[in-house]
Amino acid sequence: MLAKGIENDPLFCGMEKILSPMGFRVVDVSRSDSPRSIQLHLVVYCADHEINTDDLAAVYNIVYPRYSVLWNTRDLVLEVSSPGLQRTIKDEYELQVFTGRLIKVYSSELSSNVEGVIKSCDGTSLVLEAALVVDRNEKHDELSIPLAEIQKAKLTYRWEEKK
Repeated sequence: MLAKGIENDPLFCGMEKILSPMGFRVVDVSRSDSPRSIQLHLVVYCADHEINTDDLAAVYNIVYPRYSVLWNTRDLVLEVSSPGLQRTIKDEYELQVFTGRLIKVYSSELSSNVEGVIKSCDGTSLVLEAALVVDRNEKHDELSIPLAEIQKAKLTYRWEEKK
């Protein structure tokens, strides 16, 4: 089952407010406090282009000074990364962020993995285009899967199709 509600987290909201004007979407953010430092892990995505090291550096240079001042610490450890090609989806919110990307989900109703391109996600169901029910080898132009049926989800990549 996918989690729900990351967009209500105050840390997430603060990051989104800072990064959305730069063209980035926050995929995930987590904070971990230790006796010596605060560790902040941030995953960002851009629908316009593939994230590169310049993008990650720009995000770092905006986020680090702001949060080290807000949290009044010089011991902030910030890690900024891209979602990667095969990210495991943790929250329903991510299905909206990754619209247009290829995904593989396991449907409990179909008892099979389903691959397809995310067309939309409205909070109750996920709509996939060019969907393939893997175990049955069934192809669908469009397939709607209720979110309650999704046991796990992961971005996927078809290596042989890119040239």
